Parts: sequence; C-alpha cells; structure tokens
Amino acid sequence: ADVAIGIDVMVGFPGEGEKEFGHTLQLLSDLPLAYLHVFPYSERPGTAALAIQPKVPEKVKKERAAILRELGAKKREAFALRFLGKTLPVLVEQTKDKKTGLAKGFSHNYLPVILDKHPSSLVNKIVGVGIEHYREGKLTGRVVHE
Repeated sequence: ADVAIGIDVMVGFPGEGEKEFGHTLQLLSDLPLAYLHVFPYSERPGTAALAIQPKVPEKVKKERAAILRELGAKKREAFALRFLGKTLPVLVEQTKDKKTGLAKGFSHNYLPVILDKHPSSLVNKIVGVGIEHYREGKLTGRVVHE
C-alpha cells in the first residue's frame, strides 16, 4: 500500500531496561512502518512518572534514541525507494529546498520531494511528479503534469 504509517517513540521512560528496549527495537524492526519520530523521556513536575524507579541515565537515553533514529532512517529510505519510477501527487510549497534552491513539496503519503522546476504558478497546487532518485532523505523528480 502507498500509506505511510509512522509512530512516535519515547525512549528512556523510568524503568526501561536493556530487555525492554530490546523488545521495543525488535517490535519496531518488525512493523511495516514508514517513519519513526523518536524522542527521549523528560521529567515533568507533578507527574506520576517522577516516582518510578530506576531512572534511565541521560547518556543511555541518547544512545537508545540514536539507535532508533537510525532504524527510522532505514525504514524511511526503504519506504521511499518503493516509489522510484512512479508518479506521485505532490503539494508544492512556497519555500524552496535550502540545499538545492529547487522547489519542494510533500507527496500524498508524506514523502519529501524535490522538483525540477519552481514556477510560482505551481505553489499550493498538487502536481504529478515522476520520481527519479532518492538522495539524502528526499525523493527527486520531474513535474510530469500540472
């Protein structure tokens, strides 16, 4: 399916040990997800979680978050590569890609796409883009119909 399913994942919640993190990593590896939004647990005053022990050290939270972000990047790439050679509907944004200066937008399934042209007449419109490449986390392609 073309549907991009992503999830938010918190790492380092009090009581999370190596075993629990391992289960999380395995589950996320097995699920057909398109992307992960990973963030570390942070204490909030007045919450019940403040009383839960043991606390996960900040260094461990960062290490675990990095592992899951790497998994997320691999999943995003695997999902995006499925669309090479296909035409996707892309909503063209007003802002340009900072790195290339080219037009950018998002596909119907939340994939970032860099376009080959940027006439102002395409801004805020959905255009068909023939997907040609995947580089640095973004699909690139040519506008095939406006």
